[in-house]
Amino acid sequence: MTPIEYRLELYDTSGLHRPIAVITAGSPFVAVSVGDRFDDEGWPRLDASDPPGTPASPRRYTVHSIKHVVIDEGGRIVARCCLNLTPFEGDRSPVWADHHPVEP
Repeated sequence: MTPIEYRLELYDTSGLHRPIAVITAGSPFVAVSVGDRFDDEGWPRLDASDPPGTPASPRRYTVHSIKHVVIDEGGRIVARCCLNLTPFEGDRSPVWADHHPVEP
């Protein structure tokens, strides 16, 4: 059986619409839908001068659109899930409270 690599590619739709992170895995990522909140609490950023979010101060996004690409790359299948993310500046969801969670 041909090995499969899964890639979650994250793009910021604001400004230059640039890639911000690529995360690889040996198994599929959880399902994501347009409109989902997608918070950065420490992604490894492609641009070292672009500081990541933290659990206490996440960089918040909403999934704008999704593209799936499956390619044969050097003897393995690469399944790419490309998320276009729009920065989210609104209030926190009431489900998560109006304040950041307190660390134990």
